[in-house]
Amino acid sequence: VLTIPQNISSTAVAAGLSAAAGALTSANLVDAVDTATDLTVFVPNNAAFAAIGSAVGNLTIEQLTGILTYHVVNGTVGYSSTLTNGTQLTAMNGGQLTITINNGSVFVNSARVVLPDVLVANGVVHVIDNVLNPNATSATPDTTATSQSVAFSGATAVSSNVPFTSGVAVPTSTLGGGAGAGASSASVAATSSSSTGAAFAPMRTGAMGAAALFAAGGAWMNV
Repeated sequence: VLTIPQNISSTAVAAGLSAAAGALTSANLVDAVDTATDLTVFVPNNAAFAAIGSAVGNLTIEQLTGILTYHVVNGTVGYSSTLTNGTQLTAMNGGQLTITINNGSVFVNSARVVLPDVLVANGVVHVIDNVLNPNATSATPDTTATSQSVAFSGATAVSSNVPFTSGVAVPTSTLGGGAGAGASSASVAATSSSSTGAAFAPMRTGAMGAAALFAAGGAWMNV
């Protein structure tokens, strides 16, 4: 049964990405990401937010916005089948994101794409296993490791109360069998067979609207 892609915030909830959904709400970015056009969004799963729990507890809205906008590319809808090794994309906050492809696995900076090509009404979402740090744009993955080190120096994990999840609706079912809800990167990767190293030329759709989107996106977290 074909379903019409939902907006990003609804998709995040349906995919069990409650930390990301809650973070967007905390930063007052829900309307911005739901109404902007032609987006590629790298969305950390709950386990990724939990892994840096100690670093996000006291963020200002400006700092959180800087982090979240580093996960968004505007004006380019980049499917996994169009990604190639070494490609650089410019995030909404102006920072550079680097794509690495190794043996069929796709990485953005040091984060692995664990669930690619989740279609949304205004672009595409790739679920990743690490929160990207806008102050660590040169972070690279250990392609031989089953999990990656966190990108925030000194951050420690929380075992309960995943950041930003309080008050976020719990879906009755989740995309990828619940893969986004915080499963390990290995188990999530097993749910997806579409990660690929095919030739990349990001699809430019031409719509570069929402120029004011994420106006505070240049505020990077000093960690």
